[in-house]
Amino acid sequence: MPGFPSTGTPAFYYHTSMCDDFTPRLKAADLEHLAATRLAELQAEGEELHPVVNTTRKLAKNFWGSAWMKQLAHCESGGMCLAPGRTLLRHGCVLDIQIDGGSITARISAEELYEVQLQLAPLDEERLEHLASRCGNHINSLLALLEGKVDTEVLQLLCDPENGLLPTPADWHMHCSCPDWAEPCPHAAAAIYAAGCLIDANPQLLFTLRGIKPASLLSAPTAAPELNPDALSSTFGIDIDVF
Repeated sequence: MPGFPSTGTPAFYYHTSMCDDFTPRLKAADLEHLAATRLAELQAEGEELHPVVNTTRKLAKNFWGSAWMKQLAHCESGGMCLAPGRTLLRHGCVLDIQIDGGSITARISAEELYEVQLQLAPLDEERLEHLASRCGNHINSLLALLEGKVDTEVLQLLCDPENGLLPTPADWHMHCSCPDWAEPCPHAAAAIYAAGCLIDANPQLLFTLRGIKPASLLSAPTAAPELNPDALSSTFGIDIDVF
């Protein structure tokens, strides 16, 4: 993607230790101004948007959101270029994101307004059966599972970087309307981080993305109730919208 012409002021750069390509982008202030302007214009046109902004250092404070962010750090150490996505998220550039079964759609503001579509491969049956057989007798409550309050051994299985519930780089299928050839491009990376913020607020979205019911990991799945958004909001102290 070509950089912007020099204006005599320092360019905004995406930078990560895992990326050798340092491409000039907009200054941070310009990113924020463009994002705020586009958001206001879209909302004035009557569009229902779900923007996500997160300026905290850790990006997550609850168990599954933190596990998502740790998995991204693991993926980044393996070569995925994700740091630009954190920058876009922190500057309010995620104007809309929605999570459905196995998919994430987002609109990300940068030089232009980009459309992002992410697909996650469903958890294969063999992997799911293995997790259920190893974990089921140790998880007796849906709420405990969603809060991550189960045995350490179980958490290690569920969060194993290669064989747990969290997606590996190979699980992602990405498309963005930008001309950037990288995968993930900065806009897709922003959507992935924003999804982690939503999962931090509503852990059940992780299971929605992986195409499984949390109750399938319980020792008595047929007796496990589904939690509604109000119950989750009360538990985690955050307003939750389930898309």
